[in-house]
Amino acid sequence: MFRSLFAHSRSRERETLAARLLAAGAALLALIAVHGASVRAGPGHGPGEGHGPEPAAASAPASPRVVATSENFQFAGIVEGEVLVIYLDRFADNSPVTSAKLMVTVGDKDLVAELQRQGTYEVASPVLKQPGVHEVVVNVVDGQLTDLLVGSVRIPSPTAAAHGFDHTLWSHVTSAWVPHALSSKLATTVAGGMVLIAGLGAFALFRRRDLAIAGVVLGFALLASSAAFAGPGHDHGPEPASATNGNTPQRRPDGNIFLPKPTQRLIEVRTRIVAPETTSKTLRFVGRIVANPNRSGVVQSTIQGRFIPPKDGVVGIGARVKAGDLLGSVAPSFIAKDASDMAQTLGELDQQIALARTKLNRQEMLLKTNVVSKAAVDETRIQLDGYTKRRAELLESRVQPEVLRAPVDGLITAARVVAGQVVSQSDQLFSIVDTSSLMVEALAFDQVPSDEIEQAVASAGDRVTTRLRFLGRSRALQQQYTVLKFEVLDPNPALNVGTSVTIAGRSGEAVTGIVLPRAALAQAPNGQMVVFSQKEPEVFEPKAIRFEPFDAQSILVHAGIAVGDKVVVQGAPLVNQVR
Repeated sequence: MFRSLFAHSRSRERETLAARLLAAGAALLALIAVHGASVRAGPGHGPGEGHGPEPAAASAPASPRVVATSENFQFAGIVEGEVLVIYLDRFADNSPVTSAKLMVTVGDKDLVAELQRQGTYEVASPVLKQPGVHEVVVNVVDGQLTDLLVGSVRIPSPTAAAHGFDHTLWSHVTSAWVPHALSSKLATTVAGGMVLIAGLGAFALFRRRDLAIAGVVLGFALLASSAAFAGPGHDHGPEPASATNGNTPQRRPDGNIFLPKPTQRLIEVRTRIVAPETTSKTLRFVGRIVANPNRSGVVQSTIQGRFIPPKDGVVGIGARVKAGDLLGSVAPSFIAKDASDMAQTLGELDQQIALARTKLNRQEMLLKTNVVSKAAVDETRIQLDGYTKRRAELLESRVQPEVLRAPVDGLITAARVVAGQVVSQSDQLFSIVDTSSLMVEALAFDQVPSDEIEQAVASAGDRVTTRLRFLGRSRALQQQYTVLKFEVLDPNPALNVGTSVTIAGRSGEAVTGIVLPRAALAQAPNGQMVVFSQKEPEVFEPKAIRFEPFDAQSILVHAGIAVGDKVVVQGAPLVNQVR
């Protein structure tokens, strides 16, 4: 009887132990659920995968940084081990400074920064590997400009908790069942197996179906939770090498954009400190260089004939000539009809000369006896001289070439003749242009107040520019455009007649306000037009603005930015692409 009671008591103890084990498993599962809900989802835990919306800051901490600004410079240093990589830029326009000398004080040591090929400076100090806050002082000497920049860098402790799942709490929970040497994933797996075995054992020994079902459910739940800790792409151990870190551009939850200095250098971000200015609208036209009609000319022959070059040969293009210089001659050529007409004319002149000479001889004899008057004799003599001159001129025109001379001073821009060439009256043999006096013809398709154009500048390419003076415009439309005429004030040797140019000038009443280039505009994701203001050396804030088009290349801002803001004027669309 006592043996029976003792066996029954042992059976009750085993049932109680199994029940307690299952209760502990249920408590563990509840603790896992509560703690797992507070854990930030890592990569691969996006919306729709059971972890809610993607957190705003899902990247690893950025490298330790030190930033400082002054009226002249902005300084950003990035710590890489024991090396401090320094990016020094102009404060006003964000352009890199590569000609300065830097003395950097880290801790209590003065270090000379060395310029690198990529335009950065570097110093090395073991202090940069010591956890804590370290002051960094940079003395900048750039030509006659000297400045002092002061900042501090915080070096985190290497034992700080890594980004991702914190296994400390779970390790304490599982320490009652598994040794500390086991990892959290292994501990969870072992605990799940124990609860599963307890449930199956309860059914085999005591035929307790309720305990068996509870053990199987809890065991599989613990096994599933261990798999959830580190599934594919969910390793919560050390940060993978390919994970996104805080040194990459990113848009922060407040809408500001973190743009590291290396990326700014890559996309060449430039800024401008905005201030009100008084200016007038810019007008743009397309035109071409033409010759001044008063300082250019062409050489043509008035007869048809064969070209005879001068003694020194044909004058080539590019040669400078003066007005009256000999360029060649044209020997006349006659067709058969012209030769026959000339022979007939010569015959008639010879006959008239003979008759006039005979008449003159007879009158001279009669003059001695006073039969004729002296006036009649003089008249006959004049007739004879006229016939003789006409015959001589006719003979000269048959063989005398026409001389060709330069009409103006200038350069030969075209020579369309060679020795022995037969030319006609319509042929332009030479073109001469005075390159010191050129003009520009532009086409205006819009109804603009072109009569008031000022400060006009013509540009051909990136490096060739010249100032213009507006002369006038045609009042007659030609295929819906008006011709504008400008005078070139300072001719560039690179400008040639016929070169296409772009003319920019100012016209209209002066306007006072903030004028920005159109390149500063970007469209935000909500559709608003924004500009980016540089708040810190590596932080940009989008600002919605109200503006109106000012001219083809700029806008007039009415609201949204204030005087003194540093606005991105180059690279704004690329900054807007950061997400």
